[in-house]
Amino acid sequence: MRAYDFLKNIFLALILLQVAPPLIKNIVKNYYNFLEPKSRVAIIPLKGVLYDASDTIKQLHTYFKDPTIKAIVVKMDCSGSATGTGQSIYDEIMHLKVHNQKPIITLVENTCASGGYLIASATDYIVAPGMSLVGSIGVCLPYLFQMREFIEKHTITYIPMTAGAYKSTADPFTDLKPEQKTLLQSMLNDSYEQFITMIAHNRKLSTSTAKEWADGKIFTGKQALKLGLIDEIGAVSAAVKIIKEKAMIEGDIEWVKKEKPLSALASLFSGEQPDNDSSLLEGAIHTVCATLENRYSAAKL
Repeated sequence: MRAYDFLKNIFLALILLQVAPPLIKNIVKNYYNFLEPKSRVAIIPLKGVLYDASDTIKQLHTYFKDPTIKAIVVKMDCSGSATGTGQSIYDEIMHLKVHNQKPIITLVENTCASGGYLIASATDYIVAPGMSLVGSIGVCLPYLFQMREFIEKHTITYIPMTAGAYKSTADPFTDLKPEQKTLLQSMLNDSYEQFITMIAHNRKLSTSTAKEWADGKIFTGKQALKLGLIDEIGAVSAAVKIIKEKAMIEGDIEWVKKEKPLSALASLFSGEQPDNDSSLLEGAIHTVCATLENRYSAAKL
């Protein structure tokens, strides 16, 4: 059994080394927070092209409804989104603002364009560097192409079978009929009208001047400020100043971010595990150690 006890102690020591640093860090952090309490402000990062709103909406609900969170910063580096994704996040911000009086601002780092800008327009204030990229307000239907001539050239016979005159509208192997093209254009026009109406409402702009700010152009932060698309040229310090003013915060801010998933080993010690985790761990240790002990004994024979 000495081999088993020795291996068990090594295994437990490795676990302790894995878990101890974050535990100590949390203890120290909570100790200092108790002595010097700070105002909590949440950060929601939006990066790249967005195709799924679920995680962002979940964070918005969590932070808006948490009374200890005094404000929210959307850290924006987004070049666009699927139309439904951008509007879903936009609608959720607008809804939550009505029922929870809590400031939410956007801090742009590099890019705030298209669906990303739609989301930013729902927030109370937009801060962006002078050389950042802002705008691209418009709607497009990407990846619409035709390959009928290609398959004919390679003597490939394609037999489309559909029910409904417009069902094959986006089929790349058939010709786009005039009425199908009209349908697609009407969809884009309708989405575009919704897009500019929402932005004009929030940014106090006139839809009659939409050609100046909503024809798909991309602007620098400096140009966007002149057009009324953002509120201030700046970076983190400017955002902190605005947050403190809007949330009436004095002193330091504690920035709150979504926690990263725990490692498989550390998760064994989180509070979310079933009550029998300790017995499962003990059983796993016993199995590993018994196997190694048997192999060690066999090697000596």
